[in-house]
Amino acid sequence: MREVNPQKSEYKIFFEKNKKWFVPSVITAIIIVLFICLMPVYLLQETQCAVVTLFGKPVREVTNAGLHFKVPYIEKVNVLPKTIMEWGGEVRQFPTYDKRMILVDTTVRWKIKNPIVFFESLSTVNNAMLRLDNILDSASRQVVSQYPFESLVRDSNRVNQLDERTIELLLQQGFTKEDLVFPEISLGRSDLSTEMKIAAEEELDKMGIEIVNFWVKKINYIDDNLKSVYESMCAERQKIAQTYRSEGEKYREKKFGEIEEKTKEILASAQEEARQIMGEAEAKATEIYSKAYNRNESTREFYEFMKKMEAYRNIPENVSLVISTDSEFFDMLKGY
Repeated sequence: MREVNPQKSEYKIFFEKNKKWFVPSVITAIIIVLFICLMPVYLLQETQCAVVTLFGKPVREVTNAGLHFKVPYIEKVNVLPKTIMEWGGEVRQFPTYDKRMILVDTTVRWKIKNPIVFFESLSTVNNAMLRLDNILDSASRQVVSQYPFESLVRDSNRVNQLDERTIELLLQQGFTKEDLVFPEISLGRSDLSTEMKIAAEEELDKMGIEIVNFWVKKINYIDDNLKSVYESMCAERQKIAQTYRSEGEKYREKKFGEIEEKTKEILASAQEEARQIMGEAEAKATEIYSKAYNRNESTREFYEFMKKMEAYRNIPENVSLVISTDSEFFDMLKGY
């Protein structure tokens, strides 16, 4: 007699009791799994757009954010950015119209204008960046080669003009009038950036790309010429500085001469005035002494005695004095 497995019997009893809802539940679970795997819906963010392809061929574009439907398995959603993107190419070496080799650094802001055309032409943003390298560099080279260096570094004909005195000093230092005249330009740096944008737009429009902005960030000489240009600029600035220093030295010497002449005039006038004042003072003193000592014979003799004593006092020390017999100094010794 065959034994019966109790566990299998329990499964059989459970299935018989619940077979009415068990089969629908399994079918529902399978449908849910298939729905999740096939995903007939997709979600786009505000910064995204999409190109829906049917067996690899674009059939429609979706630019609105939100939840959208597709045919599972048959249709494929290719998501693309809807934001403004930046292209910053490498610094390139271009020749100008006047045969100067310069380094040009440009940057571009761009966006996808037509998603279907973009997808058919380039498929991905990485491919677009590679194409932008070639197209934008070619446009930059084309425009730079048509204009002189001054048009690339200036934006207008408004420049700082030198005053007549500075021009005269520079001419004395060896500059020519041609060196001091700035050439006029027909287009400036901003206008050339616009021309570069126009030159690239025609080809990029065929790829569904729109250029928002095109800027020339930096322009410089190539490394081979940069050192000589800096040295030339330094030499010119030093020459100009020496011109101003020479002019300053001349001005200083002129002013020192004027000051010295003025000082001599003031000192001469002061000395003349001092002599006049001292003469007047001595005359006044003499008048006072005369009035004081000319009262009688004794006062006059005393005055003469005091004058002789004062004269003796003014004789320098260690000096031998030779007195003749008719000298007034000898009269003082007669009575002794």
